[in-house]
Amino acid sequence: MIRFRDGSTRAKLTIAFGILLTMAILLIGMVANQIGSIRDAVDLNQQSARIIRLSHVAEKGVIRANSQMRGVLLTGNFDYLDTYYDGRAQFADSMASLAALVDLREQRALVKQAVAADADWSRRYSDPLLAMARRPGGRAQATAILVAAGAKARITYINRMVASLREIEERRITTREDELHETMSHALFALGVGGVALLAMAVAMGWLLTRSIATPLARLSGIVDRLAGRDFTATVPVDKRRRRDEIGRIARSLEVFRVAGIENERLEAEAQRLIEARASDAEEAARRVRVDAERDRATIHIIGAGLAAIARGDLTFRLPGGLSGDAAVLKQDYDAALAQLGGLLGRVWTMVGTVDRDTRSIVVAGEQLTQRTVEQSGAIAIVGDRMTQVATLIDRNTAGVRRVAEVAHSTGEAAEQSRRTVAEAVRAMARIDESSEQIGAIAGLVRSIAEQTHLLALNAQMEAARAGAAGNGFAVVAKEVSQLAARLRTASHDIAQSLASARACAIEGVDLVGTASGKLGLILRDVKEMSTLVTDLAGAAERQAREVQDVDVRMRDIARVTERNAMAAGEAGETLARLLTGADALARSLTQFRIPDATDAPDATALPAAA
Repeated sequence: MIRFRDGSTRAKLTIAFGILLTMAILLIGMVANQIGSIRDAVDLNQQSARIIRLSHVAEKGVIRANSQMRGVLLTGNFDYLDTYYDGRAQFADSMASLAALVDLREQRALVKQAVAADADWSRRYSDPLLAMARRPGGRAQATAILVAAGAKARITYINRMVASLREIEERRITTREDELHETMSHALFALGVGGVALLAMAVAMGWLLTRSIATPLARLSGIVDRLAGRDFTATVPVDKRRRRDEIGRIARSLEVFRVAGIENERLEAEAQRLIEARASDAEEAARRVRVDAERDRATIHIIGAGLAAIARGDLTFRLPGGLSGDAAVLKQDYDAALAQLGGLLGRVWTMVGTVDRDTRSIVVAGEQLTQRTVEQSGAIAIVGDRMTQVATLIDRNTAGVRRVAEVAHSTGEAAEQSRRTVAEAVRAMARIDESSEQIGAIAGLVRSIAEQTHLLALNAQMEAARAGAAGNGFAVVAKEVSQLAARLRTASHDIAQSLASARACAIEGVDLVGTASGKLGLILRDVKEMSTLVTDLAGAAERQAREVQDVDVRMRDIARVTERNAMAAGEAGETLARLLTGADALARSLTQFRIPDATDAPDATALPAAA
């Protein structure tokens, strides 16, 4: 405390503002470090989100390959192979990207295991079975092998590996979010504590500067006024004279003025006593005494004028030359003290202007920060409302997706039932075709019998004609039989044509029903795939709804923090306004002084406007 008081005014101001600037830099550094940690956590979360997205793509790729392989085996349609190879490529590309992104040993092991399991599944089941299905009659055998393999030929274990990889990243995201929240809390705490400490230090520095500079100057100004009024009973405090700064030098000079004034009064009184005691002394001695008294009185008058100029704040006044003895020494001390005091006030004025400009800049920046914080708070509130609406919409979409999944499942069951019905129709058409063939054979037999009967009737008519009148009755019967055989032949021919037409229609119906059966198989496969995709979509929609709800909660937390920041910025602005008012008052006080250097002299017209 003593060292600070005895230091120069420039050193005091440098120390005060250096401490404040150091604390501000430390506070900014702490907050910047916390912001860097938050930015790193956000970057890692974005990488984890990409890993999760790639795991979903890999799952869909292996599911597509498996479903298309089974579609080829069930329907014999090799057009599915394009989608099968696309699914394999999708899985391979996704796993390659995951291998480059993951950074944990456990995750790398899961990626390698999933790739190896996919290669094993392809080597043991998909590639051999597809090659077998290409051979004549091999599709049924390949289907039987696939059914016999059961769970071994499924890709569930591959999806479990990919899901385990995704679960690890989801846990890491949760951990980082907790750390991010803790980091934000630490940053806000550091900002609050640092701001309070900075404000407390600013108040303390202001109090120290007031106590060490402003208050002593005010007291010395009162002493100067009393000395100018020839009141030499005014004493300069000893503690002020012992100071080693500009205030101490001024105090010691004032003490010299006071002692000289007292000595002059003593000399005047002694001279008066000598005049009264030695009234009869020579005129020459009286004249010398009067001359000395007049010289001392003139010296005191000159010094009083200088002190009066100091009291008025005019630091440009200098004692005239021509003084000798102690008066000359007093003049030198007076001029040196005024020069140092003028330089000090000039530097104080410059520093006050700097403080005023910087404080106004900080006030403007604080007002802009407060306005932007309020605007940000409103924008965050709007975003929070929008996130709530999005969460509600996602809930509705999730319910709709579940309903679509149920409808897809029902459609799949209906398509399966239709496929079985069509298969029964195919078998019924086959039986109809067999019956048509049998009826055609019977019709041919009837036509052959009719022709033979017709020949027999002709032979009977010829025999009846040979018999003459005795064969007339037999001829009539033979004629009727011949006509009946002709009608039977015509009827059998019509039946054969009708059966041929019916059989052709039956064959066409069998072909159409077979085609319908194949189409229904394709529809059934697509419906099953759609059901699987819709189920995955429903799960993704539910996860998205939970994520949106988490984002909504965090947006509300950010809104509360922003409101607190706005309040803190407003309080800081009020504090800076008070500081600006104090600087303005100090500047107006400095305008009472005139300084020898015109460039440093305070000017009331240049005084900054009060806040």
